Amino acid sequence: MTSGVYRVFFVALVLVISTTCWPVSPVVAAVPFEVDAVKSAKSLPSTLEVVGVVAKRNASTGTFSLIDREEFRKCQSISCANFLLPVRWSGRLPSIASVIKVRGAIRDTKEGKFLFAESV
Repeated sequence: MTSGVYRVFFVALVLVISTTCWPVSPVVAAVPFEVDAVKSAKSLPSTLEVVGVVAKRNASTGTFSLIDREEFRKCQSISCANFLLPVRWSGRLPSIASVIKVRGAIRDTKEGKFLFAESV
């Protein structure tokens, strides 16, 4: 065999191994949604990540609310937002005015739409 034949054999072998060992489409982490993007979205994935600033919290109900980071940056206050995204969370509630990322699912409840958090 010539070196050209070895090269073709080696390339073919690498292609076979790479297509059987690695997924066809790479798994890419989704970029987190901003709070205003969740508000205006026509449809959302079943599980999503949302990043925002904690504006309110209620330990007795295990809820807190997020506002958009850009709104917070513009007005430098947690009380100026025109939209609050309520979040239900069974863990320790985050601090007011902290920037956090929440992973969970949006669900309809009798109180309206909530983000049910899997992780904060």
